[in-house]
Amino acid sequence: MPKIVVINNATEQMLGQRLTVSQAGFAAKAALRNIWLAYAGDIAVSSAEITAEFLSYVSKIASFTREAGVPEFVRADTDGETNVVLQDRYLLRANFIESLRARIKDPQKWSLLACYQTAGTAKLQARLGLATAGGEEIGRNFSEFMGTNLLNRKSHFRQLAAGCRLPLADGRLVTSASSLLEAVDGLIPVTGKVIVKQDNGAGGTGNCILTANVSDPLPGAYASIALPRERQAVENELAGMWRQWQDLSPGPMVAEVYHSATAMFYLEFLIDADGQAHFMNTGAIRVRPHDDPLVKELFWVGLELPAKLPPATLAAALVHCHALLRLAAAMGYRGHINIDAITTEEGELLFNEINARWGGGTVLHDLATRLVGPNFVDTHVAASFRDVRSPGFGKLVEVLEKHHIAFDPRTKEGIVVLACDDQHSGTFEALILAHSSDRARMFEQRLVEVLKSLGG
Repeated sequence: MPKIVVINNATEQMLGQRLTVSQAGFAAKAALRNIWLAYAGDIAVSSAEITAEFLSYVSKIASFTREAGVPEFVRADTDGETNVVLQDRYLLRANFIESLRARIKDPQKWSLLACYQTAGTAKLQARLGLATAGGEEIGRNFSEFMGTNLLNRKSHFRQLAAGCRLPLADGRLVTSASSLLEAVDGLIPVTGKVIVKQDNGAGGTGNCILTANVSDPLPGAYASIALPRERQAVENELAGMWRQWQDLSPGPMVAEVYHSATAMFYLEFLIDADGQAHFMNTGAIRVRPHDDPLVKELFWVGLELPAKLPPATLAAALVHCHALLRLAAAMGYRGHINIDAITTEEGELLFNEINARWGGGTVLHDLATRLVGPNFVDTHVAASFRDVRSPGFGKLVEVLEKHHIAFDPRTKEGIVVLACDDQHSGTFEALILAHSSDRARMFEQRLVEVLKSLGG
């Protein structure tokens, strides 16, 4: 069944806040990596333009698979703006709906796949008359009433996870500056660090780590801040932080004991129309210190699939996840869902959050499955690296091929460019498929060295 792929990452509903013009532009372009989830015969919808050059490249890579060809690309009507996120108001414009209706002909033969299921995507599905039956209709109704929000907010996660008895770091819900102070007082003695999470956010952008002492950058947050020693100064500091955070994204927040992790990973599932959860993949988060010494947060390098976990840890994580997945399905959610966790230095398994949407590894898993096979994790790793300075898309592809590090369908190893933003950020993101982590690092290092020699 062909599908309409709605690339609506980083919407206001998903993040719970408005983005700046710069943030929106970056998010809109970065979201285009998800064009790979649309196959030949599908329709991909985005608010950002995709070049004919990149679509040609997608077609070339797709020729290595059984799903050769490219999807039809449709840019939503955004009043001429190119650097905006695909919000519901654009999806529901009458002229846009009519343009889609003209393309799909028989709506009962089409489905819809959205990154984040919103009231708008549910209404679009209904107005186009797309096929729904049984559980699919339940999922659409759940989305129409913004039920997806229940599975994406940090405060809701702690409430639901506690009810499902998932292992969690000791934490508190905070609703005022005074309750934040009380939470920090109670939690910081455990490890000397407390992580404070805004209710909405992605990739650690809404998280801040408060420490009893000066600390190096720590993974999982945009900043690590050492609290002053004097009591009154601590109270003033936390009150000021609370005001800033509430100005950005009003609502409750979560404060938790911060544990150093031996592994940071996620597990991705797909809840089907019948409410059954299917395990898709697990991946590890790769971070390193930023190249700029003035930037205090750790730099997110990318992901690597599969996550290297002890068998007992993976088994325990899957059992715990299914308790939460059964609850999500019973509530009415249908679609992709990601659950984040860590293992601590003491050997504990702790869960961090849930996200009912595509994850960072969804595209990696899908493309690796197409290029290598459904059991690619038996023989390969799929690793991404992102925010690398681009020499220009055309030059980048030329470099990959000239130095024999582009993906080779014969060896089933090499690099695929997932996205390249020459106009806005000047960076690209790539996927490496290799027979081992060491070989993946070799491909990555080789490309970095070549780009440095070019001054990129």
